[in-house]
Amino acid sequence: MDEDRDLSYHYDNAEVTLNVSLGKDFTEGNLYFGDMRQVALSEMQCWEVEHRVSEGLLHRGQQMHGALPISSGRRWNLIVWIRASQERNKLCLMCNRRPELVEGGGSTDGFTKPCIAPLNAACVTINTPS
Repeated sequence: MDEDRDLSYHYDNAEVTLNVSLGKDFTEGNLYFGDMRQVALSEMQCWEVEHRVSEGLLHRGQQMHGALPISSGRRWNLIVWIRASQERNKLCLMCNRRPELVEGGGSTDGFTKPCIAPLNAACVTINTPS
């Protein structure tokens, strides 16, 4: 409550992001988008998108974006970060390096050890060291 009334310019640790406005009444608070994160900030142009209740926006995770402040009400959103292990095992989206995969538990941010097990067998999920 009363947090994240706006969100500064950033990119996501995901290949694709889905942002769904779930509801509540709020005014202002448009989302804004720029170029992909590899483009220099001085060369970027941004555009605003109205984020209406019950609508979702699908965008590339590496696209720079943010949320302008709401002036009243509450904004409830569902954010889904979609990660593709096959892609992120080649290059970490946050550090631009090939990850060194080690076995681990808990959250994996989409990194997985390649599965060579027979069909219907589980694969080992791994984390990168911090």
